[in-house]
Amino acid sequence: MELAKLVLEYLKALAWPATTIFLGIYFREQLTALLDRIKKAEVVGVSLDFQEKIQEVKELSEEIPAEPSAKTATPRATIPLTEANARMISLGLQPVSSGLDLSYFRDIARKDPTLALAGLRIEIETLARNLAIGCKLELKGRESPSGLLNRLHSKNLITSAQAELGRKILIICNKAVHGQPVSTEEALEVIKAAGTLFENFLQWLSWGFNDNWQPKNPVET
Repeated sequence: MELAKLVLEYLKALAWPATTIFLGIYFREQLTALLDRIKKAEVVGVSLDFQEKIQEVKELSEEIPAEPSAKTATPRATIPLTEANARMISLGLQPVSSGLDLSYFRDIARKDPTLALAGLRIEIETLARNLAIGCKLELKGRESPSGLLNRLHSKNLITSAQAELGRKILIICNKAVHGQPVSTEEALEVIKAAGTLFENFLQWLSWGFNDNWQPKNPVET
């Protein structure tokens, strides 16, 4: 009798695992299809979020030119791209790989969109640091580019829209660097939006210093 009870209890203990295994085998195709749909939904969700961020920076970049700079000086024509690095070096600032020529990033994007956005991220950080140095704002060793943009805005050295655009572009670039798939078209949209920041920075180089330097030609972005 005791043996019978032990066998019964043992069978009860095995019932749920055995049922689970049976259902898993019997409905294997349906479960596989369901898991695939869940994974696809997650990928679509991430992609849509990425697309929304790109649309945000695109719209924000279009708003900035109409917003007056935090500086009170009247902006003049921006310097030619061929003179950009020479101008930065003369001011004791760090030159950038692109020379502030967006075609540099566009060419890279057509071959490797992720690499283009990685380079763009570095360049925006360099421009923010140059702006801080030129405005005598102390740099902090481990400060993130977004944190520096926030400080530049808090000191009225850039507008809120400029700071927001910079931060959003940095978020997109960081996502791309950390594995977010990005197409050539998406990278080109982000690069185009960044052109607004490049143009604003060139304007600052032309009138942000008291040396009567005048640019020769406007910038084409």
